[in-house]
Amino acid sequence: MKIALCQINPIVGSLNSNTDLIEKNYSNAVNQGADLIIFPEMSLIGYPPQDLLWQKYFITESYQALERLSKKCTVPMIVGYVRSEKNKLFNSAALCQGGKIIDSYDKILLPTYDVFDEHRYFTPGKQPGVWQINVQGKIFNLGIQICEDLWDSDYDIKVAKEQKKNGADIIVNISASPYSKNMLKDRVNLIQSKIKETGIPILYCNLVGAQDELVFDGCSIGFDDLGNCFGQAESFKEDILIIDYNDKKTIDIGYKTRNENVFDALCLGIKDYFHKTGNTEAVVGLSGGIDSAVVATLACYALGSKNVHGISMPSRFSSDHSKEDAKQLAKNLGIDFNSISIQDAVDTMEDILLPQFTGLERDTTEENIQARIRGNILMALSNKFGWLVLSTGNKTELALGYCTLYGDMSGGLSVISDLNKTNVYSLANWINEFKSKVIPHNTITKPPSAELAPDQIDPFDYDIISPIVDAIIEKGKTIKDLINNGYEETMISDVYNKIIKNEFKRRQAPLGIRISKKAFGNGRRFPIVNHFKGEKK
Repeated sequence: MKIALCQINPIVGSLNSNTDLIEKNYSNAVNQGADLIIFPEMSLIGYPPQDLLWQKYFITESYQALERLSKKCTVPMIVGYVRSEKNKLFNSAALCQGGKIIDSYDKILLPTYDVFDEHRYFTPGKQPGVWQINVQGKIFNLGIQICEDLWDSDYDIKVAKEQKKNGADIIVNISASPYSKNMLKDRVNLIQSKIKETGIPILYCNLVGAQDELVFDGCSIGFDDLGNCFGQAESFKEDILIIDYNDKKTIDIGYKTRNENVFDALCLGIKDYFHKTGNTEAVVGLSGGIDSAVVATLACYALGSKNVHGISMPSRFSSDHSKEDAKQLAKNLGIDFNSISIQDAVDTMEDILLPQFTGLERDTTEENIQARIRGNILMALSNKFGWLVLSTGNKTELALGYCTLYGDMSGGLSVISDLNKTNVYSLANWINEFKSKVIPHNTITKPPSAELAPDQIDPFDYDIISPIVDAIIEKGKTIKDLINNGYEETMISDVYNKIIKNEFKRRQAPLGIRISKKAFGNGRRFPIVNHFKGEKK
């Protein structure tokens, strides 16, 4: 028996194009001899649809699309959709065969954590699903799961065990599981543990593509009843994986390095955001620093060099080497490049404010004026030419508030907002080694600086600060936890307070691409008014 796992890249709400995509992949799978064809969770409507689900006609039209698909089914097909019954919605899988919708299964375990909010929309299913499927005259029992049904350790219902009790010969999990660090290893370990418990083969069909802040990595995979891998689909690409249970060959699971995964995830995040929003060209402010260099490079790989514009905006504080580094980067990437001095605008702005600032020392106010003028220039170019501004702030800077609201935070997409500063350097070195040596050596080796004041360098040791920020944001570590790990109390309290203080900035930041298990975005919802200072020693 051949089973096709079709990991596709749908667009949320685009019912016609998603239907066409499913039909295309269905036909390709049939031509490859598939006896059963499987599509991911909510593949018909895209994931996550969020409040589109409360649009009455959206649900009606999606079901009509499912009916059209079913009429073309000769080979059995499983596809994710939304089912409506008695004013309740269900995250469901449909079994289509013989030109009809034969059966449906409703997701039992609904995640409500991090970026997931399924209890807001869906009613949980009641019974673990086991379908009798006729393949060329032979009947077998298929246990059908949807995403979280596999991740059942924190729930009372153990879906796989119940399906074994009900006679399942094989388990299929259709999923919309976004990428984050070590996610493939986490999935593999979980699947193999379920196989050890049940002795049942498991096939996992995952969504691929980016939707808003989320990036789905695909990596659909199949295992036999001993936990051996029968096949693995491409990561971050559409693919059809044919699992042939008559072929007993097993393979080693293909794990990529962190930097390779991050590169692929961010490129796909940029590419899909532009494609799915109808944008084509990007503009990046090139400072000569590491962040803008990495963002511009990623944009070129995602969109093509001809669709990326680099703008240098020097002031009197900009060093010659930074101006040269920006110019060299643009040349290496083969992108359109222009230099626009901001000094006249800065002087004019300071003159305007002089009556109000007389007698006061220069401080971050004057520095931020420079950043905001640069933001205005980029937004003006965006308005005039239809270029989408890519902002360049990293996770460490966003956490600490080391960024200027309405300045360098301006933009339509924040590419590296979930990548800490040390990992930005690591990715830059990886790009130069494994892709193309485009980022100037000086950009990587020189001390980081905003160059908003004479002889300015960033006031942090990022090798120390970045792991602390990640420990607080991603792992939920408290002040007490970090002090017990050997960190100095004053420094930890300062970092913690900066994170709280700058929540209001992050609420106004552009959408960022999520690549960690806890990013600034929908998965992290802290109040702006917050007087809790954290557990102390």
